[in-house]
Amino acid sequence: MSHRQRYRSLLAALGILGVSLQIAKDGWGMLLYYTVLSNILVFSFLIFIVLLESKRHTLNQDRLLRLKGGVTMAITITFVIYHFLLAPLVKPEDFWNIRNFLVHYIVPIGMILDTIILDKKNSYRIFDPFRWTIVPLFYSFFALFNGLVTKLPIPGATDSPFPYFFTNVSKYGWTSVLTNSLAIFIGYLLFGYGLLLLKKFIGKK
Repeated sequence: MSHRQRYRSLLAALGILGVSLQIAKDGWGMLLYYTVLSNILVFSFLIFIVLLESKRHTLNQDRLLRLKGGVTMAITITFVIYHFLLAPLVKPEDFWNIRNFLVHYIVPIGMILDTIILDKKNSYRIFDPFRWTIVPLFYSFFALFNGLVTKLPIPGATDSPFPYFFTNVSKYGWTSVLTNSLAIFIGYLLFGYGLLLLKKFIGKK
């Protein structure tokens, strides 16, 4: 097993641990959070590519790396939104614990570093950042559907059945929620194009 495979296997294991600790503490309702779902996406994808590489499977490297860019962006927004919007509102005991650091910091930053350093340069196409928005857009529809229709309770969410305060249509109205969504969408695109630009200069040849 190569150093790259070991690193990705360790990162996947940390992702599994973080998600498991979240569910063990607060139950299966944690699966309604974007944070938990994006971590599951990351460790599932890492396990997938490690297994393919270990079996020396013939890969379409360009397509795989472009898909990996989308997975990286999906977990990047977990880190960014949590750190700048949600962390200031969290109680100290809910912030300073290993499960929180695993899903919001260690796995996201580990995945970002993996993509920037270990993946080759010039892996992406000009419209890939738009394609990468599929994951957060899909989750936005899912969160609104749960908040308005299914109304499954979300552990620890003050705005339950909405997972995050900026998705709470009932409390803040459509104008506020759509404005928040648009701001996040634009920020997501900018980060996506930032990654695309960065990968023109950093990474393997």
